[in-house]
Amino acid sequence: MNFNLVSPFLFLFFFLLQFTCILAQAPAMAPMPPTQSSAPASLPPSQPSAPASPPPTISSSPAPILSPVVASAPAPGPPGLPNVIKILAKAGSCSTFIKLLQITHEVGEITSLLNNSNSITMFVPSDGAFLNLKTGTLNSFSDQRKAELVKFHILPSYFSLSQFQTASNPVQTQAGGTTNREFPINIATNGTAVNITTGIVNASLTSTIYTDSQLAIYQVDKVLLPLKFFVKPLPPAPAPEPSKPKKDDPSSDSSSVNVVPSGATSLLPHTFQGMVYPGCFFFFSVCFVYMS
Repeated sequence: MNFNLVSPFLFLFFFLLQFTCILAQAPAMAPMPPTQSSAPASLPPSQPSAPASPPPTISSSPAPILSPVVASAPAPGPPGLPNVIKILAKAGSCSTFIKLLQITHEVGEITSLLNNSNSITMFVPSDGAFLNLKTGTLNSFSDQRKAELVKFHILPSYFSLSQFQTASNPVQTQAGGTTNREFPINIATNGTAVNITTGIVNASLTSTIYTDSQLAIYQVDKVLLPLKFFVKPLPPAPAPEPSKPKKDDPSSDSSSVNVVPSGATSLLPHTFQGMVYPGCFFFFSVCFVYMS
């Protein structure tokens, strides 16, 4: 009877023990987030916060206070140099002179002069002025002559229209000097008219193409032909011949003395004595006869 009562209890004990082990091995469920109500929760009244304690001071030298950097505007660069080719192309009727500037490379020299703050004045013949030249004149010039022709139209100084009135002739050009029929140019004014004389042609200023404080370009009605191209330079004056020493002239030398060789006696004193003594004797004889 006791065995029958103990068996069910033992069976129930083992069943509960097995169920407890199964529950211990199963994963725990994640907790559910708390549900939020639609109405905002009321916040408790804010309490004044206590002032924050200052950070501990570190003994170090204070950093220098730098003044604010103000970016200064860059200094303006030099104004652009005038482009002679563009100026002449814009003026028109200068295509022949533009070609001469390019084939002789004188445009580079002009740019270099302007870049070095040099002032120049240019006389530019029109295309019609080149057509009025004798046929073949321009083509007959060598490359050096063409370069000299271009330089002959450039003055190494600035001339305004009013400054032509005080020009000192002959005026020097970039081609060279003005002496010995080289590259002389004379400038004359008559009111507002300006005339240019080269010894070969007489030209006149017809208009002002461009002018500023450094460069002046004027158009002329004729090509300025240098005198050196057509007239040979004067030959150099012959050097004076050295003076020849004069030969000794015994008759003109007052200091010359006739030297009698030693051992010889001059006959002049004896001849003089032979003439004086008889004459005196004859004179006294005549006087004696006359007195007696």
